[in-house]
Amino acid sequence: MKKVAYIAGGILIGFVLSSSAGAFADSAKSLVGKKVSGEYTVVVNGQKLTDKGAIIDGKANVPVRGISEALGADIKVSGKTITVNTSDTTTEAPTVEASNQYTGMSKESIEQSLNVLKTRILAPTQEGRDKIAKEIEGYKAAGMEPEDYEARTKELATYDADIAQANTDIAQAEAALAALK
Repeated sequence: MKKVAYIAGGILIGFVLSSSAGAFADSAKSLVGKKVSGEYTVVVNGQKLTDKGAIIDGKANVPVRGISEALGADIKVSGKTITVNTSDTTTEAPTVEASNQYTGMSKESIEQSLNVLKTRILAPTQEGRDKIAKEIEGYKAAGMEPEDYEARTKELATYDADIAQANTDIAQAEAALAALK
């Protein structure tokens, strides 16, 4: 019974840490308080832009509007999505729901989160669920009444809910990753 408590505790801690990571990523993406290494002139196809670019925390930040205008592209802002179209056909880029906790994260961060969700959360949770399901089948085969293994049945329902949540998180991460491509 202690082993099950440890597994359940581990799963709970895993979910807390994974949801905290998303909240931390949302707060960390702001540029306020970041180290600016310098301001740089931006040149696109030999044309010097009036807006300056900057290196902030080792990453190049350039004015999207200035670059899109220099390239003859259309720029459209809709909600939290900036769409840049370089051709006459204005096809909408796939957007990710605003409620998606992975929106705005880097490709590497999303891939890392997907790996954690699949290997450290979903796989062990599925293994624990399968183990309890086998125990319940054994109780049924032994002729025990459902009231006798009610606690295990509730535990199985908790595992099912945790698996559903992990699958939802995986789907959101994959959608955010697909939107980056």
